[in-house]
Amino acid sequence: MTTDCFFDTMNGQKDHSERRCGVWRMTVERLSLFRLAWPIFLELFLITLVGFVNVFILSKYDSVAAAAVEATNQILWNFLLVFAIISLGTSVLVAQNVGAARPETINKVVAVSLFFNTILGLAASMTLLLGGQELLMFMGIADDLLGYAHTYLLLAGGFIFFDALLSSADAVLKGFGRTKQCLAITAFMNVLNLIGSAVLGLGFAGMVPALGVQGVAIAAVVSKGVAVCSAWTYLFTNMIKVDIWRQLLSFPVTELKQLLKIGFPAAMENMSYNLSQTVLMMIIIVHLGADAYITRTYAWSVIKMAFLFSLAIGQANIIMIGQLVGAGKFVEAEKAGMKNFWIAFKAAWLIGGILFLFRYYFMEIFTMDAWIIGLGALIFTIDAFLEPGRTFNIVFIYGLRGAGDVNFPVIIAVLSMWSVTIGLGYYLGVILGLGLPAIWAVMLMDEWLRGLCMLWRWKSGAWKAKAVV
Repeated sequence: MTTDCFFDTMNGQKDHSERRCGVWRMTVERLSLFRLAWPIFLELFLITLVGFVNVFILSKYDSVAAAAVEATNQILWNFLLVFAIISLGTSVLVAQNVGAARPETINKVVAVSLFFNTILGLAASMTLLLGGQELLMFMGIADDLLGYAHTYLLLAGGFIFFDALLSSADAVLKGFGRTKQCLAITAFMNVLNLIGSAVLGLGFAGMVPALGVQGVAIAAVVSKGVAVCSAWTYLFTNMIKVDIWRQLLSFPVTELKQLLKIGFPAAMENMSYNLSQTVLMMIIIVHLGADAYITRTYAWSVIKMAFLFSLAIGQANIIMIGQLVGAGKFVEAEKAGMKNFWIAFKAAWLIGGILFLFRYYFMEIFTMDAWIIGLGALIFTIDAFLEPGRTFNIVFIYGLRGAGDVNFPVIIAVLSMWSVTIGLGYYLGVILGLGLPAIWAVMLMDEWLRGLCMLWRWKSGAWKAKAVV
């Protein structure tokens, strides 16, 4: 199914499109939160489940190994955000141009996106292969974690270009509203990853040795490679013509500038968050000790599950808002954004209650150490009130991105994260000696402060003047 087929349907030629292409296409008017969000939720759940299971597997192998892999993933996330510069811009531009019915522009955007993320991915892989150990040492990874961390980084980091290729393909599909196809690819990838992690990480029936960290990394790399092949095959056989590469001959400078104009600030907001979390990781490891970081690792593995619902609504929101803004339907976009937020906000309070009620049980999944369980239970208590605040940032920031309003969120993020989360967190957690609970309480303050700013921005309507098509 090519972009031409897609727009046959949008222009009312559904019968012709079905005969020529064999697949029905979703139009802007037919988009709904449920149709978009449930595949995204399941996709995110499977991705997070793999991380959760990997931590569980490694906690049975060696608790130090689990902490080492979590610390390494925090570093890898910062590289993934470089790819997000292109992919975030891609999803917005594709969605808005779908709404505006501009197939030729979509072809140019897709060609630039796939080409540049391929180059960035290969550069990142070389950087991590050649300088990975030095980077881990620079980040303050403790000596007892360093061996495991470097083993994982060589494999997961050396093949990080798979993430770059998958990131762009996923962004294109979601820009078209193809969330079910993204789910199918992710489901296949993560089933392979889960089976591989269990078999290679812990061994199997005496026939396969327990490889621990190395086994978990191999499973991740192989499953991502399969996912890349699946995503690119679907993209070029059903959505985009192979000859889009000719767009690079007369280089589409305008589309590249638009990608960077949207993608760079959007990625900077994410990068600010991940860099602040990386700095917090260093503060916890260096000043609070290994047990505090292991507690954070176990608690975070569960908490990532807690905001999946909000994240799914947020990602659906960017598609809905992008296509509605591209079609010039600003009133509908504003109403949709608020409706989507209230659904996520109410659910966040319910999920927070679950975190509080089962706070001890969640920690006992990973360990029977009484001190770690007690500290983790306190973290879950604080996080029960953090999650509703996080919902403001997830849903409204994605909505603002869909409309092309990307600068305001990153300005607020930098100001709040680095003054409140890092500055106040260090003062309370380290200088005053209040430890990990104080740092989590400061994160709660940051989420609510930024969240209320995002609500104000959405209600102001300033984003209506930011559309790029």
